[in-house]
Amino acid sequence: MPRHGVRGIASTLLVLTVAGCSPDSGTRNPSPSPTSHSPAESSSSPSDEERVLNAYTGMWEVIVTQSHTTDPDYSALEPYATDQALEFAQESLEERVQENAVARGDTSHSADVVEIETEQGTAEVQDCVDSTEWLREDADTGELVEEKPEDPIHRRAEATVEFDGLSWRVSELLLGQVGSC
Repeated sequence: MPRHGVRGIASTLLVLTVAGCSPDSGTRNPSPSPTSHSPAESSSSPSDEERVLNAYTGMWEVIVTQSHTTDPDYSALEPYATDQALEFAQESLEERVQENAVARGDTSHSADVVEIETEQGTAEVQDCVDSTEWLREDADTGELVEEKPEDPIHRRAEATVEFDGLSWRVSELLLGQVGSC
């Protein structure tokens, strides 16, 4: 796999299995249904769809947060990533460290759960990842390693999120090319 910096995490995540904690849409609810329909009770237990989205966005939050340091905490990915996704995310962060680069800024997302298969414990998420503000800088000098782009950097993302009996984790992430969404 080629070496890439922090921006490379987004562009190289073309086939990334990553995971996050959170269940599927409204069919699987770990708590009993409330007897009344007060807002406090219904908001106390997230829906399965919310849990799936929490897994997906949680994975991205960890990747971005850990890209801001030269000493990333790889274990922070474990609640969200597994198997190939965990390994790939860790390798991508390690490559950035070896390049002595850190990130500034953040990604933004417009993720939606498009399908949940409760019995199989899988969900599909589609997103348009905006990494326009997620730039690499030299860890020692703080100078940008790459220029801020003139045009937005948007990539279509498709993720599979799986429930392992305890938590939801992103198991596969496919990112399209710049401009794919």
